[in-house]
Order: sequence, then structure tokens, then C-alpha cells
Amino acid sequence: MIFSRNANGSTRLVDLLARANFECLNMNPLKIYTADLIDPEAEIHYAFHKSIRNITIEHHHEFFEVFLITKGEVVHVINRKQEILSEGALVFIRPDDVHHYAKSGGRECELINIAFSHKTTLELFHYLGEGFLPARLLETPMPPRATLPKAEMNLVKTQLQELNTLPRANKAEIRTRLRVALVELFSKYFPVNKRLEKRAIPDWLDWLVNEMHKKENFARGLPKMLDLSRRTPEHLSRLFKKHLGVTPTQFVNELRLNYAANLLTSTDETITGIALDAGFGNLSHFYHLFKERFKQPPRDFRLANRKNVIPE
Repeated sequence: MIFSRNANGSTRLVDLLARANFECLNMNPLKIYTADLIDPEAEIHYAFHKSIRNITIEHHHEFFEVFLITKGEVVHVINRKQEILSEGALVFIRPDDVHHYAKSGGRECELINIAFSHKTTLELFHYLGEGFLPARLLETPMPPRATLPKAEMNLVKTQLQELNTLPRANKAEIRTRLRVALVELFSKYFPVNKRLEKRAIPDWLDWLVNEMHKKENFARGLPKMLDLSRRTPEHLSRLFKKHLGVTPTQFVNELRLNYAANLLTSTDETITGIALDAGFGNLSHFYHLFKERFKQPPRDFRLANRKNVIPE
């Protein structure tokens, strides 16, 4: 069985959790095994839980999973700590994570859960490459999580639900679609620049950092950052220094300089054009910052780093 669910979630998961009574009485978390849950050919188990009623038993897995809160709010008890998760929370659970769910103030919640094997995870990280730094996701005390704005949450929800509409017999297609979905989730919502090791970072600041990596935002600089954050300049500066160790201006300039450096080595654009495109309105200021960052002026940097394989 690849996908199994009822009104309250996965029937197979319900059966597995029903075995937990003896272990719970002995204060041992239930362990759920890959062979009991995940189809070896499709490499996935999909569950849509309309209630947390059947996932309140403390447990951990032999496999990995990603879950998305699609409605409401829940208390997530994870590694002996509690966190309140609301609609849009996306969480990556590792095999050593021990967790369960509890109601938050009597509220219910809905969540989609995708479970996948060690093999799938290792091949995913191999595809993303060493620069993805999987250790930052695997070795943190608490599982990595992201908070998706409502519009993006709905897009991810639709993408995950589509996995459950594929023909059950077409396991190769299911496996491929799963991997496509995982690449998109991990590269977009758990990228290196999100600095997941700093778990105390507020969700809104984490989101802002990700948004400011978009060219249309960093090119517009600090005014755009303030507009997105809806915080005062003083508050924003204080939080950047506390959590990221830089000022907002330093953060924006670093993004702009990296963008300019890449354009210098990959395009024929003029240095002035590149500076303006990156958001620098003052050319002399751009030259000063660039030389300070890369230890040589833009022209020398271009000559030293550009490679032409086609003769001009």
C-alpha cells in the first residue's frame, strides 16, 4: 500500500500507533519502521490528517518525513520541548527526532505528512551537492522548520496533494514526482542562506532574509527591506545585529556585491551597468565596497575570473 488514509489520516499509521500501548506504559517511545510504512518501490507514504487524534502517541521513525500544517494550530512536542505550530509551518523530521502532537487551546488542525526513506534522502542530498550542507539539517538539536506565507502554503499543499492523485500502480512516476517535490521544498524553504542553526531567529525575520535574497528586493535596498518587514529601522537593525551579526545595510550590500561579482564573470555588461543593476546608485561607493570585499577593483576581478571557451 502506497497511500492510505481515512477522515482522520493514514489508516496504516493508525494501525501502527495502535500497537503502542505496551511501549507507552513503559515510557518508551514507539518506533515506526520503514518496512511497515513505506512502499519500497514508490519510496513514499502519504497521509492527510484532518485531526491529531491518531498521532498523539510519542514516537520516532526509522525514516525521514516532512509535514505541513494546512489549517489551524497544534502543539508539537519534539525532543522534549514544545513549540506552537500554526498554518503554514513546514517541518523536516529526522529519524532521531522523538515527537507527538497535542491540541493547542482546544483547537484542531489539519496536516499533510510525507514519509520517505533513508535511500531517498541520501540521493536527494547527493543531487543537491556538498554546497547544500546537509549536516546543518541533520545535526541540529531541533528539526529544521520554515513558515510559509498563505499563498505559498496553498501552492505546496496542492503539490503534495497531487502525489495522492497518481495511479497507485505507477510507482516509478510516484517516485519521480516525490523527488521533484522534495528538491523544490528543500532548495526553496531550507536553503543554506536561512542559517537554520540559529533556531532563535523569529519567523518573520527568517522570512525577510529569504525574501531579500530575491534580486527585485535587494536591488531596492533598505527601503524595500523596511517595507517588507513592517518594523522600524531601529528595531530591524537591533534584530539583524542580534541574530545575523550584521546591520541591514551590510546584509544588503553583501547580496549586491555577490550579484555584481557573478555578473562580472558571466556577462559582457559594463561595470557601470552592473553596479546600477545590483542597486548601487553611486559608482564610486560601489568601487570602494567591491575592492574592500574582493581585494581588487571590478575590472581586475573580471579579468582574473572570467573564462571564455568560445574565441571572440
